[in-house]
Amino acid sequence: MRIFIAHADADQAVADELKGYILPNGGVFAQTETGARGFGYVQPSDVVIVLWSQACVFSPYRMQLEKRMLDAWADERLVLVRLDHSFLPVGMRDLPVIDASFETTRQITTWRDVTRAAKERMNALMVAHQARLDEVSDDEGTSDGSGQEGFELGLQTVPSANDPDKDPPEALFVSYAHADDFKVGAIVGLVENAGRAVWIDRGGIRAGHGWAGEIVRAIKSAGGALIMCSARAFESDHVKREIYLADRYKKPMLPVFLEEAVPPEDFEYFFAAVQWLELFRLPGDQHESAVARALESFAS
Repeated sequence: MRIFIAHADADQAVADELKGYILPNGGVFAQTETGARGFGYVQPSDVVIVLWSQACVFSPYRMQLEKRMLDAWADERLVLVRLDHSFLPVGMRDLPVIDASFETTRQITTWRDVTRAAKERMNALMVAHQARLDEVSDDEGTSDGSGQEGFELGLQTVPSANDPDKDPPEALFVSYAHADDFKVGAIVGLVENAGRAVWIDRGGIRAGHGWAGEIVRAIKSAGGALIMCSARAFESDHVKREIYLADRYKKPMLPVFLEEAVPPEDFEYFFAAVQWLELFRLPGDQHESAVARALESFAS
């Protein structure tokens, strides 16, 4: 396990400075991007420190940097550091960030705080890894071969595959901006009428402690993701992360447009190979049949 420092080429000197602090003070190995030799390889166990700056905003590798950030966030391996007052990208703006914009304090306090945060992430990862090993050991020692009667997904209980009558389709994850709650609720009702269960956060999981792990587990177990698209959704950090997770775990996605809205470049990347359902263009009495048809071709 090591620390990987992700950064723009223009911030190589700052990354080297941080690396020089971590090596004697952190007791762990640190690696920076490889600069002119290309993008460095991040190991799955690396804690990733991202140095975000204006140089990242205008970097030709911005999308790769954002992917590094989202990968690390999804695995709870991210330490986010802002080198100046440039805006963080959608998907990162509401995450904890360490302010390193004052150069004079970096060696005095900031790099200490960054190193401490990275070591805390490493310790948490080691504890979680040991807990998983213990759980596997316990399961092997106590398993009686019985199956679950059902499992909880958010606010909805979805029957497990042990249903004696039939195997129900997996629940669909609903990603949306809470400002669109009224419109989304109507569409969710149509999805349920079509025979599909859903996972939707209406209880504020996103705002609670440990919500990231809950959302990750929900998307990993889902049969697909319904992305409720609007101008508000395209400005939502939560929606951006959920789309990324659906793509990461290779879940089919169905963008459902609640209104006329143009996806930003980073959203359009994920929608490039999927068909959109522009529900706002249809009369209300056609919504149910349109949703049913889209679900048939979307995921079984």
